Amino acid sequence: MVKTLPLEKALELLSLPGLSGNLFSSPDWMTVIRRTYQTNIYVKYVEKDNKITSYVFYSVVQNFLEWKLCICSYCDYSDGNVINKEDWQAIIGDLRKEYPAFRIAIRNLRDEFVREVPELEVLSRERFHYLDLTENLDDLWRKTNDSFRAAVNQAKKKGVTVKVCDKSFLPKFYNMHLNIRRQKYRIFPQPYRFFDIVWQEYIDKGKGVMLGAFDPMGDFIAANIYLFCGDQSYYKFNTSSLQGLKWRPNNLLFWEGIQLSKERNLTLLDLGSSGYEQKGLILFKNHTGAQCQDIIHLGFSPPGYQFSQKRVLRLMTKTFTLPWMPDFMVKWGSNIIYPYLA
Repeated sequence: MVKTLPLEKALELLSLPGLSGNLFSSPDWMTVIRRTYQTNIYVKYVEKDNKITSYVFYSVVQNFLEWKLCICSYCDYSDGNVINKEDWQAIIGDLRKEYPAFRIAIRNLRDEFVREVPELEVLSRERFHYLDLTENLDDLWRKTNDSFRAAVNQAKKKGVTVKVCDKSFLPKFYNMHLNIRRQKYRIFPQPYRFFDIVWQEYIDKGKGVMLGAFDPMGDFIAANIYLFCGDQSYYKFNTSSLQGLKWRPNNLLFWEGIQLSKERNLTLLDLGSSGYEQKGLILFKNHTGAQCQDIIHLGFSPPGYQFSQKRVLRLMTKTFTLPWMPDFMVKWGSNIIYPYLA
């Protein structure tokens, strides 16, 4: 029997197996999403003999851009806690019955069962990197690329230092994040409140840290935010000032992140996903010694589905990320549009 409950009720009433198996299936991350974007999240679950065998988190997106069901919004990936193909088919079938006019979108990493569901097709792929932290630090260092080690040593010789940052650095982090996304990628940054809530839910509770890099004059030039869930560390956010790149801070920051994660006895470092077109980012991750596999985007569209109004999004993005656009307008545009990007 397939049933549905709002997330808060499900967490209160149900015993969900593997609830915090990774960051993106954890209540903490769902809290960040709900608080930031007011996203309504539900749990669709299969119950047999009064026991939950399988479940997924999903959100219902119904706005001027499109109608879709996401498993789940604002997640790098979201592997369902589903034990077999039959349970996946039951869940997908119930979603289709409940929302016949909606398309379904799934970002899948490790769950092989969902790939066997015949109704779903592969929409696209991204690269995903992860680093095994169970090896000793010397072996991890030797497995990095020569150019990675050279950049770490170069940054140290130039006088770059790394330290744990308190929240007073978050606005500076955000300004760098905004500028690099606008100038390098021509895309919106997440709204500031997203990072503020991430800080409240993770870093304030000892479940994350911001590492900042400083040039020899003491100026803040780059930062990484790591989040922790279970025995895994997540390289979740990285930014740097375009002027500070000459100091080569990013390799040193990442190496310090490896050491920090090992000090916490974490066993895996999740480096996140990269689009196939992000060749520079993929090369950087390859040089860390990380292993690589695909994240697969799966989907279903009902007959006659009109995909979406993506042209509206493209127009707004191009307009609000123009080089001469003042920062306050970029922030305003981000606050307006990002809640629609679930």
